[in-house]
Amino acid sequence: MVINKRVVIGAIVFAVVVVVYGILLLNGIAYQKTTINQPTAYLTILAPGSIPTQDLSLLVATPTPTLNPSFGDLKGIHLNIYVQISGTSGAGLKIREEPGLKNNMKYFLASESEAFQVIDGPVSQDGLIWWKLVTPYDQKRQGWAAADYLSLIEGQ
Repeated sequence: MVINKRVVIGAIVFAVVVVVYGILLLNGIAYQKTTINQPTAYLTILAPGSIPTQDLSLLVATPTPTLNPSFGDLKGIHLNIYVQISGTSGAGLKIREEPGLKNNMKYFLASESEAFQVIDGPVSQDGLIWWKLVTPYDQKRQGWAAADYLSLIEGQ
């Protein structure tokens, strides 16, 4: 009986490929099991200088807006401060074209902990207080959000 060297080498190469593929397959399945239901971390990067380092309101005379007393507690939210989305349990918040829940187009979904600057409001609509927000890094990402899902960013 004659043993063909090419057949033996081919069989060895095939066996090595099958073993390597099996190891990679099992490793991939084990990795997939460890990543299921892991919390997702969100990071918002703010451009340098987008958050004021000092209160410049003492240098410029600006009128103070008069708020409607029916708005109640505004949780310290007012114009030109930074807030973040909170209380959505990771589901995010619908940012809307206009304040209110009815007949209102959703612009985009803001992520939990995403930072925004308050540029307009408050407006009372559909039993909620609404603030117009804009992201400091993209002026196109702006719209109205319900105050119940906003919290102040510390250090302002």
